[in-house]
Amino acid sequence: MQSALRCRPSRLRCARYSYASGIITAKIALRWYSPSPSESLANAVFHNACYAAGLYLLSDGIHRAFGKETPRLALISLGIVSVIAAGFIQLSFVGLSVRIITINFIHGLMLIVSAWTLREIWSRSWTGTAVLAAMALCIINFIVVSPITVLGNTIRDETFFQSAYWQIINLISIFAMGGALVSVCVMQRLEALRDDAESDFLTGLKSRRAFEQAARHYCEARSGDYAACVMIIDLDHFKNVNDAYGHAVGDTVIREVGKLLSAKTRMSDMAGRMGGEEFCLVLPGTNMDGARVLGERLRLAISQLTLEGAPDGMKVTASFGVAELGRHMLFEDVYPIADAALYSAKSLGRNRVECAERPADTGKPVRRKKLETVPGMDASGERLAS
Repeated sequence: MQSALRCRPSRLRCARYSYASGIITAKIALRWYSPSPSESLANAVFHNACYAAGLYLLSDGIHRAFGKETPRLALISLGIVSVIAAGFIQLSFVGLSVRIITINFIHGLMLIVSAWTLREIWSRSWTGTAVLAAMALCIINFIVVSPITVLGNTIRDETFFQSAYWQIINLISIFAMGGALVSVCVMQRLEALRDDAESDFLTGLKSRRAFEQAARHYCEARSGDYAACVMIIDLDHFKNVNDAYGHAVGDTVIREVGKLLSAKTRMSDMAGRMGGEEFCLVLPGTNMDGARVLGERLRLAISQLTLEGAPDGMKVTASFGVAELGRHMLFEDVYPIADAALYSAKSLGRNRVECAERPADTGKPVRRKKLETVPGMDASGERLAS
C-alpha cells in the first residue's frame, strides 16, 4: 500500500511530462503540416497557446519531481502574454520574423524562470544536472540562436517553417528535454525501489538492515556534545496473540504499533522494526530522563491501542529497554546495553520501562518538541562543527 501511495506523485509527474510532450509535439506537427500556418489568427493563437501550456506542464512536472515550488504566477502570466502577443502581432502584419523573435523570447523567459527556481538541483544529482543542461540548450535556442538566424536573413519568412533549421532545432529540443525527463523518471523509480527495500512492508518503518546502517552512521558522525539514547521495544507475549487469534490479527498489532511509533516520535528520531515483535528507536538529543518519559508515554499508548478486527477486550502491552550513549560510544556498544535493560523489564514482570545505568560522559539534551534535525548535523545531513 505504501509503495502505491509513493508511486502516485511519481505517476502524476510523469503524466505532466507526457501531456507537455504531447502538446508541444502536436503543436510542431500541426505547424509542419498545416497548409497555411502563418496566415491565420486562430492558428497563431492556438499554436502558441499549446507551446505555452506545454512549457508550463513541463516546468510543473520537473518542480514536483525535485520537491520545488512551481512559480505558477510567473509562468502563467508569461504564457498568457505570449498568446496575446502572438495574436496582436498576427493582426498587425509586421512580419513573421518579429513574431518568431518575440514569442521565442517570452518562451525563453518561461524557461529562465523555471531554471532559476530549480538552480539548486544542479549539484544535487546527475539527473538535476541533465535537466538544467537540457533547459539551458532550449534557452539558448529561444533567446540567442533563433534571433540570430532570423535577423541574419539566412531564412526567409515564407520558408521559415519548412526550413531545416526549424525542424532540426525542434527535434533537438524534444530529444534533449525528453532524455532529461526519462532520466528523472528512472531516478524516481529507482528511489521507490530503494525505499521498498529499506522499509518494513507491514509498518513502513525502516527494515532492520536499513535501520542499523542509519543508526551506525549517526553514532559515528554525531557530536558527543549532545545526548542520545537507544530504546528497544518488545511486545509482550506476542506469540500467544498469533496462536490465539491468528497471524492476521498479529499483523494488525504490528502495523498499529508501527503507526504509533511513527506518530509519537520526531522527524529526527530513527525508528525501525528489528524483526518479529521487536522495534528499536534512536533518539538524538534525548537523555535518559527524556527517554524514560517517552518510553512511559509509548507504553501507555500501546496498552490503549484500538485494534480493528481484534476480539473485544484484547490488550497489547510492551516492555522497554533504554540505554544512553556516552560521548564516544557507537551503536554496537549501546545496543547490547539497551537489550540487557529490555531483558530486565521482561524479568521484572513485563509492561514496563527499564533504563540501564547512565554513562559518566554524556552530552546535553535538546528539548524534544523543538528538535527538527539531528543534533550535530545540518538539514542536508552533513555534520556540523562542534
